[in-house]
Amino acid sequence: MNLYNFTVYLNQAPDDDGLDQMFEAGLDDCQPVISRNGRATLMVSREADNLTAAILSVVADLERAGFQATGLETEDLVDLCVIGQRTGRTRESARLLAHGQRGPGGFPAPVTGGKQPLWSWAAVREWFRTHYGDQAAGIADRDADILAAADLLLRAHLLAPDMGELSHLIDPHQSPDRQRQLA
Repeated sequence: MNLYNFTVYLNQAPDDDGLDQMFEAGLDDCQPVISRNGRATLMVSREADNLTAAILSVVADLERAGFQATGLETEDLVDLCVIGQRTGRTRESARLLAHGQRGPGGFPAPVTGGKQPLWSWAAVREWFRTHYGDQAAGIADRDADILAAADLLLRAHLLAPDMGELSHLIDPHQSPDRQRQLA
């Protein structure tokens, strides 16, 4: 068993009864934190075989306690400054790569727009590894990627609680069209 530390965003701040329910549901390895703006998080230190098992068990325990995990704190969304820092480049060098003014092109598109676009670090890291070698962006951090994926899935569940057909986006090989092709 390994110890995994991560932060879960909650749908609501627990009151005294909610704290008791959390403890009774098995969340005695977690510390609820409520920010000044009222956002509730749960600082987790859970022993499990792997990070995925730790996340799934905390989400299940929260549901038993009457709470919902609405996301996970991750470091996947990055701006050009962070991209530069993580790759040993300047912000300007990262900007030129992102805008196709330098380098091989094909830089991942930002996942958010506006004045301060953000990129998925997982996508950017893979782009650097493909075009500049394994050392260009450091080693892959599987746990960080798992946290980022779990965060996206938890947030997607808020938007579409009955995933139905959308669940095929996770495994396109199981889509109805693909199943008919395989039959």
